[in-house]
Amino acid sequence: MHRRSNKVLYGMLTTALGIALTACGGNEGGKEVGAPQESAAKSGSGEASPVVKAEWSPALAMGQSAPGLYEPQNSGGGKFQVAATKIVKGTQKQLKDGHYIDADRNLEGGTPYFVYVTYTLKEGKPSVVNSDLNAHAVILDENGEKAADRPVVHTGYVEGGCPAGEIYMGWDVGEKRTRCSIYIAKAGATQPARLAWSMDATTADDYKKGVSWGWTTTQ
Repeated sequence: MHRRSNKVLYGMLTTALGIALTACGGNEGGKEVGAPQESAAKSGSGEASPVVKAEWSPALAMGQSAPGLYEPQNSGGGKFQVAATKIVKGTQKQLKDGHYIDADRNLEGGTPYFVYVTYTLKEGKPSVVNSDLNAHAVILDENGEKAADRPVVHTGYVEGGCPAGEIYMGWDVGEKRTRCSIYIAKAGATQPARLAWSMDATTADDYKKGVSWGWTTTQ
């Protein structure tokens, strides 16, 4: 009888000890295991830290050349000085006359812009003489997002729009040519803020850090 009592008491102590150890194992230094960790993106107050966005580089004035020289891939060589010279704000009549609305009904009520950029060959010899250098020009809003698109047919040959482009046989160092392209902002689009020119920008921050001209138009 006495031995049985000892076994019962020993069993109770073992069970109690097991429960105590289990409780200790689930608590590290008084912290609950599995408790959600504070996000690294949160500040000490528990609020999410704001995302830091790039600031715009200083805006160039229309006619002012971008610093440095540029060698577009689509020119097949040659280094150019680049300068946006003017932006002409067009009319909806020009969109209709140019059959842009016929090609895309989403452009009805939109605003065309005729963008002129001048290129001066400073070094080298382009192998592609009549390349589309304006392919690198982009119209952006204040957030660095596109505010207008360049249509597939972007020559802008309508009355009061882009002049008919000349066909050249070659480039000479020091030669200067101006290219014109039409861009179209859809109805309700955000107001343009900059005209950027970049060969490799892919994000809004990329464009903000790069070369751009302050938005100003003529009619």
